Amino acid sequence: MSFTNVEIRPDELPRFDAAELQPVHAAYPRVCLAMVLVAACVVLLALGLAVVAAPPLRMFILGPAGLIVLPGVVLLFGFMAWFAYRSANVIGYAVREHDLIVQSGIFWRKQTIQPIMRIQHVEITRGPLDKRFGLANLRLFSAGTGHLTFEIPGLAVDLAERIKGFILRFQQGAS
Repeated sequence: MSFTNVEIRPDELPRFDAAELQPVHAAYPRVCLAMVLVAACVVLLALGLAVVAAPPLRMFILGPAGLIVLPGVVLLFGFMAWFAYRSANVIGYAVREHDLIVQSGIFWRKQTIQPIMRIQHVEITRGPLDKRFGLANLRLFSAGTGHLTFEIPGLAVDLAERIKGFILRFQQGAS
């Protein structure tokens, strides 16, 4: 048996960044935005009830400090809403012949490439809001670890099922 280790020139390597990334379902960013807005309303409602129930807190909010705190809270919730919506909008994925690619991140881009041969477990999860809007999350687990490798959120249920089926058929054909 002879050992070979042929050198590959960097310009001959396949380009993963040439893959055309698909966006998540159009409803997913709106669902993320709605979750943040609902949480903000709950917090603001609790704060409002606390102000009504506690006179010292009422004096604080109606005083000069309240002129700083309240706009700050509103700005914080506004940023959180923007961030949730924007983060959901930049998620992209690609299913290729031998691998899957997921890209995310607003400020720092993260791109994960998972060979299909290394995927050990695939599951589809759906929360209450996902069910309401016909969405699903495809979770992929890599071989050799019990940890989640990555997740593609905000897929239409039938698309998540088709990708899962593609992965399972690929693995059956490889064995």
